[in-house]
Amino acid sequence: MLKLEQLMSKNNSMRYYNQIVRFIPLACFIGCVTLFWPGLLRPDSITQMQQGISGTISDLHPPMLGFIFGIFNKIYNGPGPILLLDLALYWSAVAIFANTEKHKAKWYFLIAVFPPIISYQLLIIKDIGFVNSYLFSCAWLHFYNFRQIKPSRSSLLIWLSIIFYGTACAYQAIIALPWLCLWLGKIYRPNNTRKWIYLSSITFVTIISAVTVFNKQMGTISNIGQHLKLYDISGISTHLKKPVFPDYLTKNPKFDFERIKKLYNTARVDDLTFCADTPLPPTNNQVELKELRYAWILAIAKHPIAYLKHRLGIFERQLTLSLLKTSEEIKGETPSTILKLITWIDGTWLFTIAKWLMACIIYVILQIVFVYKGLKNFNKHQKYIALFFQNMSGLNLVTSLFFVAQASEARYAYLTIITCCFSLPLFISAGKKNEIT
Repeated sequence: MLKLEQLMSKNNSMRYYNQIVRFIPLACFIGCVTLFWPGLLRPDSITQMQQGISGTISDLHPPMLGFIFGIFNKIYNGPGPILLLDLALYWSAVAIFANTEKHKAKWYFLIAVFPPIISYQLLIIKDIGFVNSYLFSCAWLHFYNFRQIKPSRSSLLIWLSIIFYGTACAYQAIIALPWLCLWLGKIYRPNNTRKWIYLSSITFVTIISAVTVFNKQMGTISNIGQHLKLYDISGISTHLKKPVFPDYLTKNPKFDFERIKKLYNTARVDDLTFCADTPLPPTNNQVELKELRYAWILAIAKHPIAYLKHRLGIFERQLTLSLLKTSEEIKGETPSTILKLITWIDGTWLFTIAKWLMACIIYVILQIVFVYKGLKNFNKHQKYIALFFQNMSGLNLVTSLFFVAQASEARYAYLTIITCCFSLPLFISAGKKNEIT
């Protein structure tokens, strides 16, 4: 009789616990909406909002955010609906993680409200739509991977819709996408490597093709690729202390190499090509664009050391940037309560230590460890599969920044940071004989 009562009591406790696990993400979603409403627009997203409302969208930024702004503007004037969408994706991902491994739910909730991570959810920018969609996709894949079941057609359609949205939100998403497609293929064909790779390839090509068609239909051509080439040639020229630009630029009246050297920095290309009266005016002339492409390839081939110095400078800054910002860095971008708290501890030894512990390089190192452990034990447990694919998506993205970054900002590595943090419960528990809940 006593054992029966204990069993019933345990079952009741589990029932209450399960209800709490389901309730917390919803409560946090409501709390974030209340605290962050209507969200904070950055200069890029203001431009995208204006383009979406006007109906003339440039491909200088991925067209998706502008397109969504245009649709939502018919319902509500302002960024609020985008905030709702971003937070819905974020807390849905947290809910899936928590319900997949209920015994680790508290860790997922703590990670979700980790201040440097949750604070970025205030921003209405393309990076948040991209990262939240991919975090949801990782959580969804982890659920089916962990339980070793195949998703229904309706569930798969939801995943494909969200991964399409996230991929269309950011050009760099193409770098992280292959690993999620491989993960999906592994769920459907766990014991057949050939079919697994084949299915993953079809999924990847289908998503990229759909996104490419969408971008071409929605965005007007702005020849965005020239900015990377101009940035690289500027970096190479600065390190060589002599210009290696194509003739159409050096003959332009605005060209001024001394000014280029002063404007060049590893923080952002905008100071060179988007500033007032830029010494490197962009072009839409196809002949000049071909000349620029040839000069870019020739400069890298002839001066690889100068190119590597330029790229290493950007990458080093990217890795040493911290999620934790000083009060000056977040002034005008953060609610007054948070700003007061940062101002109070800013400059203290505690703040300095915390800032370094939240630097991007810490998460990159952790992801390398996670990927190694996941690959080494790939076939031992489902958690190792999740550990490998989830962290490869983030690690691949941040590694690509070495070659394609046109600026260095912490938000560029947000996927790396968030996939790393949400892998910690997996890393800690991997190898332990946990019951599937």
